[in-house]
Amino acid sequence: MGQALNTAEQAQRAAAASQTRVDQLDDQTRALLERFRAASWQAQQLTVYADQLEEIATRQADEKQSLQRQIEAMQRTEAELLPLMLRMLDTLARFVEMDLPFLATERRERLDNLERLMSDPEATLAEKYRRLLEAYQIEVDYGRGLGAERAEVDGRVVDQLRVGRLALFALTLEADRAWRWDAESGQWVDADSGLARSIRQGLRMARDTAPAGLLVLPVAAAEAVQP
Repeated sequence: MGQALNTAEQAQRAAAASQTRVDQLDDQTRALLERFRAASWQAQQLTVYADQLEEIATRQADEKQSLQRQIEAMQRTEAELLPLMLRMLDTLARFVEMDLPFLATERRERLDNLERLMSDPEATLAEKYRRLLEAYQIEVDYGRGLGAERAEVDGRVVDQLRVGRLALFALTLEADRAWRWDAESGQWVDADSGLARSIRQGLRMARDTAPAGLLVLPVAAAEAVQP
């Protein structure tokens, strides 16, 4: 009877040990499964990240090629546009030289500044083009309305009156002598003394010290354009 009890007790202990080992194996299995799942998730994340990096690298390569093409296009544009702007500047300079002799210092300084700008390697092509167009616009605006400035004619200080680009007159400060610019001869000639009043009125209008009104002044007739 005692032997049978010992045998049963041993069997129970063996079963308990076996269960313990099973439980341990089950715990290890669950731990390994969790580690496998974590590793799989990390692998998936790394795969997604690698795909994203590849896509980013592809886009960067495309952008680099696009930028390179733009740079090359800009270089070609600069090579073509800069000579054109230089020709435009030369045309403007010749026009100023042949135009009525008004605001000579201001206009010459503007041309000199443009010449320096065109040869400045630090200045952008856009800035050069903008300033050149600005100079052209200023010259266009000179042809509209009246202009007045203090100058010197025949050694006397005078007030000059510009009527657009049609005519240029000068009047001494004492209003005792008047001139008009003769474009054909390229020099000042005496004007009819009766013009002094109109010139003086035009000067006041140009300086906004008198309201706009009708001026009676001789201007050169426009020449017909030859076909």
